Amino acid sequence: MESVSVLVVCTGNTCRSPLAEALLLRLLGEAGFEPSVRSAGTLGWSERPASAHAVTAGAERGLDLRGHVSRRLDPPPYDVDLVVAMTRDHAGAVLARDATLATRTYLPAEFARLARRVPRRADDESTAAYIHRVGVARPAGPIGRAADEIPDPAGEPLAAYRRVAERLERDLAALTAALAGRDEPSGRAGPTAGEDQRW
Repeated sequence: MESVSVLVVCTGNTCRSPLAEALLLRLLGEAGFEPSVRSAGTLGWSERPASAHAVTAGAERGLDLRGHVSRRLDPPPYDVDLVVAMTRDHAGAVLARDATLATRTYLPAEFARLARRVPRRADDESTAAYIHRVGVARPAGPIGRAADEIPDPAGEPLAAYRRVAERLERDLAALTAALAGRDEPSGRAGPTAGEDQRW
């Protein structure tokens, strides 16, 4: 069983990133990895619980966020194989702290999209090497695109959190399939309508 370490980053670490952390732990474990996943926020918040709507949206998908405690994004180094940022601003905040993570930092839908354009992971290729190879193949320019971003549901009704949880599950399932060298599940990562087909 191969280990893989992931850092998930959003703003306050109370809505999106706790959901993504719990989803990745489950998805990566089901795919045969030994995952180590943690999440953090770019704001100075710490020791706050997951929002009530995030807890509910997670519970509806079999995730238990009741014990979550928010954490502020620490200073580098970040000893991880993969960084999953909810928006381009979050990715930029990570890279401003440690530019060496450029080939390891992605938005949720971005990784699977880029992975479609490089040869599938080889049987003898480590997860870290594959993640780096996908990152090297990324076109020059900012990480991700607007359509890759996961909107912030803070202050919105429960329905918004449910949409975020659904989107995250779809995007992260595609990411996990790419890491495992498997075909994507039905329903490609990213928005379901009006998707920009460029990189």
